Amino acid sequence: MKLRKKILAVSLMVVFLSSAILPVYADELEETRQQLQEISRSINATQSKVNSVKKQEKSIMGQIQDLEKNIQNTENQITATEDRIAFLQKSITETEADIEEKEKALEAKTDLLSERLVVLHEQGEVTYLEVLLSATDFKDFLTRYEMINSIIEQDAELIASIHKEKQDLEMKKSDLEVKKKELESALKQQESMKEQLDLQKQEKQEILSNVQQEREAYERALAELEENSRQLEALIRQMQGGSSEALGTGVFTWPTPGYTSISSPYGMRYHPILKVRKMHTGVDIKAPMSATIVAADSGKVIHAGWMGGYGQVLVIDHGNGISTLYAHQSAFLVSNGQTVTKGQAIGKVGSTGWSTGPHLHFEVRINGSYTDPMPYLN
Repeated sequence: MKLRKKILAVSLMVVFLSSAILPVYADELEETRQQLQEISRSINATQSKVNSVKKQEKSIMGQIQDLEKNIQNTENQITATEDRIAFLQKSITETEADIEEKEKALEAKTDLLSERLVVLHEQGEVTYLEVLLSATDFKDFLTRYEMINSIIEQDAELIASIHKEKQDLEMKKSDLEVKKKELESALKQQESMKEQLDLQKQEKQEILSNVQQEREAYERALAELEENSRQLEALIRQMQGGSSEALGTGVFTWPTPGYTSISSPYGMRYHPILKVRKMHTGVDIKAPMSATIVAADSGKVIHAGWMGGYGQVLVIDHGNGISTLYAHQSAFLVSNGQTVTKGQAIGKVGSTGWSTGPHLHFEVRINGSYTDPMPYLN
């Protein structure tokens, strides 16, 4: 009996404690669960931002490269339109001169015909038949007949010639109007393409400006530039293949004839876009857009194409492990695999890739590794 009372008392105590403790424990558990959910949401949001930033950063170089290609296409279209405009203007000038000449010739023939008509009018009622019948003999008759026949033929030829020249003149004038309308259309097209080019260049500058405001983008761009340099080093070594054959003279000519001002020398510098100190692997030579770039020495083109921050870049192998690099070009004048001679025009100065204005970035590389180019230049 006493044992039953003790069991009952213990049971009642357990029930009491459970009713008092379990609600408190349940509240703490729910609060902890909510905290974990909040942390999880925060982690997911942060990860999403990180992924978004990474995607954006990866696309910056692609955006600039696409813009550079669009800019180049637009510039090519403008050049083609300018050539067409020049052709039309020359053709219009020549056509106008031709029309003036034909009008003078037509006027002269018309005056001659008018003189003939005046002469016939002054002769009054005398007809060709009367001239024939007034012949003194048969020989005189034949002479008069041939003369009259010749006059009639000349008059007929003169009239036919005037008629033909009038038709030719009308066709020339019609052709002139067509050319003038085509010229007007070409000029409007040229103006539209120039506006488009300005917008494309402005968009590139906006992207570069946005990059300057994002520290993460600076670091990524810096890493990309350094990676581009490493890629070029590996590419040059691979293409040279350890050859010791000399392809050039070993003494380099200046790569931008007429433009010798260096805006940024070789060595450590404060990067104008990335706003950090980094190694500048070549020299930047100030030159206007589309200035001619020449091969510093004879050799073989082992790369001609896009390379990230270098933009349009061309590499020439000179043998003995020596190569030269020409970056940010607006156009190539030689192609991959082509043999070039010292001083030969190979491209045009531009501002492709990571560049804020037209210039040539020039490098000298020994077995793929960059070195100070100045000792090699004349």
